[in-house]
Amino acid sequence: MEYAGFWRRFGAMIIDGLIIGCLGLVLGIVSFNHYSVAFVVSLLYEPIFDSSFLQASPGKALLGMRVTDLQGQRIIFKKSFVRYVMKIISGGLFMIGYFIQLFTEKRQTLHDFVAETLVVRGEVKNVNFFRAWYEQVQDILGMVEKVPKSQSPSNAPIETAATPADLAALYELYQKGIFTESEYVEKREQLLKKLQL
Repeated sequence: MEYAGFWRRFGAMIIDGLIIGCLGLVLGIVSFNHYSVAFVVSLLYEPIFDSSFLQASPGKALLGMRVTDLQGQRIIFKKSFVRYVMKIISGGLFMIGYFIQLFTEKRQTLHDFVAETLVVRGEVKNVNFFRAWYEQVQDILGMVEKVPKSQSPSNAPIETAATPADLAALYELYQKGIFTESEYVEKREQLLKKLQL
């Protein structure tokens, strides 16, 4: 893995800062409680994006970077949130938490060490930016499709049977980095059960 350098990460931070500022301004205009909305946006912005399929905030994605765990895998939202809180602390310590990156082997900052993460060059291929981020927000907020209570088993949708081609397609998505290893294994087991039915 090629680790992202100081200036590239700094550039991503500037881009993300501008986006957060614009979002806070727009949401503040349409909201009665401007400060609360701006606070929530800034608090969830990076954790949501960095733990998405793209593993990157808009700033990082635009500059060809992504956040991974120490094994190069996608991080979960909880770890991403801890990383962001430590990022605030890093900035509060006269930016020392950021500058230690210049002297570490894997270009890690204080918040990277605490959250056990890396920022590497390269992006997840063949993934639509907006689709990945939209699905991540839905996943975190629990906005998944649910069967209405009024729907009886008799008119429930029939689940389509799995095929060997589905396994091949799933493996291809895993190779592209869209699924973590654990997600791949779980989905593969589900497909295998369907094939045995």
